[in-house]
Formats: sequence, structure tokens, C-alpha cells
Amino acid sequence: MFLAKITGVIPKGMKLAAAPVETREFDNITAAKQWLLGEALTNLPTPVEKVEVFSNSESVWREWHWSHDALKSKNELWWDARDPGRHEREKARVERKRQVESGAIPHDQLSLKEQFEKANPRWLGPFFAWIPTSTMDAGTVWMSEYWVRATLGLKYKNKSFFFDND
Repeated sequence: MFLAKITGVIPKGMKLAAAPVETREFDNITAAKQWLLGEALTNLPTPVEKVEVFSNSESVWREWHWSHDALKSKNELWWDARDPGRHEREKARVERKRQVESGAIPHDQLSLKEQFEKANPRWLGPFFAWIPTSTMDAGTVWMSEYWVRATLGLKYKNKSFFFDND
């Protein structure tokens, strides 16, 4: 016997007690995969996290939301229906970033974050450490700001660690 299991996610803003999970037993693995990628995928009310087939309590086949085209399509369709303007907003964000980098937008019309990023191209941030975050100069920080060195990807509590600040 093969046990097929599909697991959804709880999207931000949806009030669900637990992620939706559906299971069904099959005689062969092919039927289990067909059900997971067909009927179960179609009927899942949320985006999918993973699909899995078990045999004797051991996983014999598994696909994640990003590793299978059918799962990717399900999630994209779900998010497109839930948030129809998301692709346009992302294009607008990328275009604004391009305009900021090229200097097409005057300095006084930039947000504070954009002004900082333009003035300090070697630093990203500030970011806020909501969870304990390891930094190079202050060890683990929590509930405070930290910066990321763009070229290295390393996190620092204090930017004055480097002398190239403007």
C-alpha cells in the first residue's frame, strides 16, 4: 500500500488553525502520484507546500512547491487570484529601482531608504533583528538594527567598523 499526502500552507491573513492536509491510500505509486498532481492538487484550498508518497512509513517520492511544475502552477494561479496586481507592482518596483540607480529621480523625491542606498552603495539596510541575528562585530543581536555589507553579505551592528562611509 502507498499513502499519498498533500500538504498546503497557511497564507498570511488567512485564519486557519492548521495547514490543510489530505491523505489517501493507493495500491500503486503511479495512482498515488496521479491523484496528488491531479484531483488533490485541484481541490486544495490554499497554495501547496509539498506532496509525498509513503510506503511502510518511509517516504518514497516527494516534491516541494518549487520543485515541480504542477505545484508551481497551482501556487501561481492561487496567488494571481488572491493578489491580481502583484506582477505589475513588482515591475513598477524594479523600474523605480532602475530609475533611482540611473539618477532619473531627483534626490529630494527619494525615500529615506533610497537616499541611504544611493549614498552608501556598499551597505544594505538598515534591517531590524526581530529574531536573534549573528553579526560580525557585536555577536548575536536582537530587537535592534543591523546592516549588511553588500559585497560580502556579512552583517554588522555598527557601520563605522569600515572607514569607507561617506
